[in-house]
Amino acid sequence: MLKVGIIGCGWLGSRIAKHLQPEYEISATTRTQEKAEQLQEVGIQPFLVDFPDSKKISEYFQPTLLSQNPEVIIITVPFSKKMTTESLHNRFENISLYIEGFKGQLFLMSSVGIYPQEPIEISENTLPDEQLNPSMLNVEKLVKEKFSQVNILRLGGLMGDNRVFSNYNILSPEQIVNHVHYHDICRIIETMMKQNISSKTYNVVAPWHPMKQEVINYQKGLSVPIDFLPEGRKIISKSLEKDLGFSYVYPDPKKFTEGV
Repeated sequence: MLKVGIIGCGWLGSRIAKHLQPEYEISATTRTQEKAEQLQEVGIQPFLVDFPDSKKISEYFQPTLLSQNPEVIIITVPFSKKMTTESLHNRFENISLYIEGFKGQLFLMSSVGIYPQEPIEISENTLPDEQLNPSMLNVEKLVKEKFSQVNILRLGGLMGDNRVFSNYNILSPEQIVNHVHYHDICRIIETMMKQNISSKTYNVVAPWHPMKQEVINYQKGLSVPIDFLPEGRKIISKSLEKDLGFSYVYPDPKKFTEGV
């Protein structure tokens, strides 16, 4: 049975673990003893560890998840544009130290937040590095420099389960959404694992881009006419679909609350 390690078993990481667990042996890091006990109860080997954003402390990491000899590691520790470049760098430097020397398949969950709010279609190669968010780009480059095999997945807004867009208070209802259902993220990771893909950077966003108000109206069962035109950036994930032969189970963000 293939062994998979998950760095950061939070909202997304726990769902990836659950998706993979029937076929893979899973270990995962978590920051709390309570969560570690919950993971152990469902057959996931926990490692209680936090990754500080203030300094590098390699001696802190004993034992490490690498003691389980994983063939695949998935980093789901979230980025935040609100964090300083130094804080983000330190956090991911510590993560890199934690898995230092790892040679297997590696995934880094990044975000489409790396792209500016320009009203254009944006693929992975549309914009030069100078126009990308410098803090987030710094993290991607840091991990890529240490692990050339890393696959970087730039995720759209995470939805599914208890994350229902119509429950949020929103601004700019005319903006189009760049969302993705967590189930499709899990399927993409598993597809890339099975195809043994490495060193790729992909946008991971559902292919349909309704306006925010359209999503809310549909999910609330409202038939209110919309009298404004769509605005905002559109993040394109056609490279992933073509390379992997992948089709989204949830292509339409309006219908993320519906079963398949």
